[in-house]
Amino acid sequence: MKTSITNSLSFVLSGILLWLCSTVVNAKHVEPDVAAKADATPPELCEQVERYDDWQLFHDQWMSEAFDYARFQWRASKGYPVKESKFYERTDYDKYSTETLMRLAQEGDKAANLELAQRHYYFRSGKVSDAEHFCYMAVVDGFSAMTSCVISSYGEKIARQMAKDKGQSSEHQLRLRLKLLAWTEITEDFDDIFAQQFAEILRPGYQRDDISDDMIEAAAEDIRDELQLARDERKQYKETLTF
Repeated sequence: MKTSITNSLSFVLSGILLWLCSTVVNAKHVEPDVAAKADATPPELCEQVERYDDWQLFHDQWMSEAFDYARFQWRASKGYPVKESKFYERTDYDKYSTETLMRLAQEGDKAANLELAQRHYYFRSGKVSDAEHFCYMAVVDGFSAMTSCVISSYGEKIARQMAKDKGQSSEHQLRLRLKLLAWTEITEDFDDIFAQQFAEILRPGYQRDDISDDMIEAAAEDIRDELQLARDERKQYKETLTF
């Protein structure tokens, strides 16, 4: 699976900073504080903006068809929903029933599994844990967006366990927290700043003195081994995903 973007951070920042870069050219026509901001813009960010040569000013916003398409491809390659994009082309998977998708997913169809994961997680009704199996297999297939689904599923399990524990700590609750924290480490294995930021925001709410960094890293290594084993044992199916 190929992606057209190697630096996801540039997607987050380049659109925002395009305006700042453009003010360098016309600094003498703007207010002093704006000119100062333009001078402070890192050159490498302006270089990222210059990768696309079709920028046009539309009302008060700079637009680039090439940049939007590159961002679409990057999001699709990571497993984020892109069906609302003007670049998205509908497929048979959009029309398949859940039962058909499950049959295809069991046969190793990555696109069918990803469709199930997105339907259950992003457009769900019910518990996040219902999506966990499909999200896990999507991570096995390399879709980093679905790490947030797995993390959210463990967060839901922890909340239910805490309700059972009635304010007390339990061994099972500790194991669930350790698993969640280990999954936040797994996000670092992917080139996906959004997945990493999601993990970073959630991590402090679950780490206590009873779980050390060494314990988290050891648990993360176990997950990596499990993911690799699942990849090795993944049923082969005609490739249906291209980016």
